[in-house]
Amino acid sequence: MCAAHHINDWAKGGPTDITNLTLACDHCHALVNDGPDGWKTVVMGKDSPFPGRTGWIAPKSLDPTGTPRVNDRHHVGQAIAAAVDSSCRMWRSRAA
Repeated sequence: MCAAHHINDWAKGGPTDITNLTLACDHCHALVNDGPDGWKTVVMGKDSPFPGRTGWIAPKSLDPTGTPRVNDRHHVGQAIAAAVDSSCRMWRSRAA
């Protein structure tokens, strides 16, 4: 249940190719627009912890900093792996 979303808007010249497409649930896809309450999308840079992934930028009313964030909701395995790694690090530091 998702839509293919053009990261760089197709109507503004964004290409329809794999490097400019991401999947978004219908609800999130409907939030992306140029209005004051619209969300924006960008490709996360090489210096990001998530290079090449889609960064979602909330409207100024929700995040005045305009910081792109990766939506981990649909990457449960990655979130679980990060939680396990963090837990293991905590236990190792206690054992030392």
